[in-house]
Amino acid sequence: MPLEPDWAICDYEIDRKLSQLQAALPLTYGGTSEAIKFSELGSKLIASSKVTPKPLDLTDKFKDATSLELKHKFETRAWEKHLHQIFDESKPDVLVKNAKELLDQYFKSLPNKPDRSLQYSEDESPIDFLHQAILNYATAIKYKPKDPVLHLQLGMALEERYFAEDAYGLIKESESFGKAAGSNVKARESSKSEECDAICKLHGVDPSSDPLSLQLQAIDKEYHSLVASGNSGADHVQSLFAWKSKQAMQEGAAAQKAEDETAPLGQAYLKYMDALSLDDSKAVYHFHVGRLLVIQGDYESAVRRLEAALAWNPQHQMSRFYLGLALALQKDGPGVRMKEALDYLLECLELVLTKRTEQALKPAQTNRTNTLHAEGDVQNNIHFLRGFIALAKIISSNTTQLKDTMSATDIFHTACLLATLQLPTVSRGDMYKQLEWVLLESHACLLQILSANQKGNEKLIVSRCEKLSALIGCCTIPQNSQLLSLQEKTCQQLVSIQPCNSYSLYLLGVAQLTQYENSAPGEMAETFLESCKQSFKVSIDLEGMPSVGEPPQLLKEEKWWQDKVKVEEEKVKAAAKKSEQPAIKTPAGAGRVAAAARGRGAAAGKGAARGAPAVRGSPAARGARGGAAVKPAAVPAKGSAVKPAAKAAAGAKGPAEKATTGRECKPAGGNDKPATPESKAVDSASINQAALMPSNAPLNRKSHHAQLGLARALSKTPDTHPEAQKYYSQVLTMAPEVHDAYIEMAEMLTKSDPMGAVDVYAKFPVVENPSFDDAFIFGEIIRLLMKGEKFDDSRLAPNLIRMGKIMGLAYIEKYVETLDSKMKTDLCKQVYAGVNNKDVNNPDLAAFFKFKCWI
Repeated sequence: MPLEPDWAICDYEIDRKLSQLQAALPLTYGGTSEAIKFSELGSKLIASSKVTPKPLDLTDKFKDATSLELKHKFETRAWEKHLHQIFDESKPDVLVKNAKELLDQYFKSLPNKPDRSLQYSEDESPIDFLHQAILNYATAIKYKPKDPVLHLQLGMALEERYFAEDAYGLIKESESFGKAAGSNVKARESSKSEECDAICKLHGVDPSSDPLSLQLQAIDKEYHSLVASGNSGADHVQSLFAWKSKQAMQEGAAAQKAEDETAPLGQAYLKYMDALSLDDSKAVYHFHVGRLLVIQGDYESAVRRLEAALAWNPQHQMSRFYLGLALALQKDGPGVRMKEALDYLLECLELVLTKRTEQALKPAQTNRTNTLHAEGDVQNNIHFLRGFIALAKIISSNTTQLKDTMSATDIFHTACLLATLQLPTVSRGDMYKQLEWVLLESHACLLQILSANQKGNEKLIVSRCEKLSALIGCCTIPQNSQLLSLQEKTCQQLVSIQPCNSYSLYLLGVAQLTQYENSAPGEMAETFLESCKQSFKVSIDLEGMPSVGEPPQLLKEEKWWQDKVKVEEEKVKAAAKKSEQPAIKTPAGAGRVAAAARGRGAAAGKGAARGAPAVRGSPAARGARGGAAVKPAAVPAKGSAVKPAAKAAAGAKGPAEKATTGRECKPAGGNDKPATPESKAVDSASINQAALMPSNAPLNRKSHHAQLGLARALSKTPDTHPEAQKYYSQVLTMAPEVHDAYIEMAEMLTKSDPMGAVDVYAKFPVVENPSFDDAFIFGEIIRLLMKGEKFDDSRLAPNLIRMGKIMGLAYIEKYVETLDSKMKTDLCKQVYAGVNNKDVNNPDLAAFFKFKCWI
């Protein structure tokens, strides 16, 4: 993807320094190129892009797979009959020729950027050309139904229909097109979705607002209930659970659509199956069926089908890659076929790097290729990136066995950079979410690799944790257990490194609170809630104190911290036990594993640049999408790691918890108990620790973030509402512009004390030009006062006027009618005059007031 002409900010000093740095190109099959100046690296690109792959010889390896059974009924389906709309031509060859010309028009008319609003003449938009191509292929099949090539071409066109909608946001909502190609999104899968929603409501889960994890728990509960009662509907509910759970997978909604006959992607799968049933001796038909099985998440079936493809054509490159991907993504991994999967994925890595390098060397005008997505579009195939991650995981978990490969770190960086380059080029659909998964998984694995050698890398690990936490908070992936667990573990690692950093503890509290909100009621949920309260309290207590020191006592009481300490103690015991054993003579060369790894990791110390895919050896983007969203560790960042951003506010100094949290970061464990010999010893240790602390240790800044987080946690249980109100009040004092604090505090009071809720809303500072966000608070004041018939309350008229100015007179008309019926004519006149910025006695309003019988 070429950069925009004005993308660069000229900084000649930085350019000069970069050009003098030593850099090298990572090689796919291990090692690096010779280290040279970065300014001279470009001359090496062409030569490095011609690396000879090392493909396995698969001749006769899968010869038994040619007899693989196919269970499929070939038939003309109802949706396909709707596509037979070409009536002035009956020759299949002419129809195919017309379809190819229409596809050329489709490629030429595609927008340069996703979701870009372009004006097209009637029936000349990209989706119109693609639709007409689909109609031509379908009509050709009508006259030549036994031609497998036609079925394949129709399948690829239908898959392109899904890709155009998902990647480019091209949707045509016409009735005929919806019936023909299943483009009506609301109609698709509505039956299953409505059934899932009904089950969720039955178990007290709101499908419109509650997270996916709670919805899945509700469906699972219904399934077990039916099984216990012996109801035959349990199998159907189980199928609904499997369908719904795919939203939490990396395949996402694409896996659902690939199985749905009413969706273009599901229709494409059926056409590939039709082609295979007509001719099972062609590798390409087996390949496309296997590829769609990978999209569906059925990796075991995909492996068998892709083996059949290679049985007919051992050199089919894409089949080799997808077989490696399917082997790696199986539930138990590739197992004994690990080396085989590695070789397939390495071939793909070299292919993609070579193609991307060639594209980068071409002029920007020729960078787009007129290739259907199903034909192996290198630039937009998300499975290539997932394959890279699978490859890097295999390498990182088998470092002592694998040689002659690029290092796992470099491959993860390459996947990150490619995903970052691709994100701006696609619409926010299924592929966008899968790209976000690639970023999250790559950065999580990079963090794990870095943490294995933590000594000396603490600052970098902290930065990575903060940015990964922000990236998780900003992503569009529906919340699920995998995502929430990653967020919590990332924050736990952050706190483990800097246990006295207020902002880190705040982030951990947010992650724990999110876990509570996404957990079913029970012991686990209560553990999350108590932990988040403790994290927020410690965060509040540490504000204004040094951000380094011994872990606070409340933090040590959290379950995850205790589990971490146990694991560390077990490692120490195991190491001590091992050191007590008699020394065993090591064979010569056994300790040279690290040097034997010929990947980029061995050359990292030579100044080799992190591997970029399009320009090999260019610096890889670190912390993409979210790196700039987080402030330094000692500086709380507003909403950087919480979603939505408006709810990220929380954190300042709390009063009552100081005695309970124990200010361990003095920096050691002082407390407020009467002095005893033990406490004196602790005080002495604190003084000694303070003497060792650097004089320039940064202080934790004060903020309202943790205060608001603790208030939210306390508001989850009725018995702690009074304490929650106390913290909400402190937030209102510290950050009076935060809408959430007013809204959440007032919602707690609405049922028991509606006028108290009005008092809370009334504290909101009104600016000269209120916003739509402010209008919500004004509206709540009006609603509560009108509901309580407090028509004479002095706060009613000003808020009606403000609401009328922001939302218009039509919005407050119903309230004015109610006041009119209650004979509050003076108040009505005051409101109308105020909205129009006029005096009540203004002559211009007299006629209107007379018409309304107010005077």
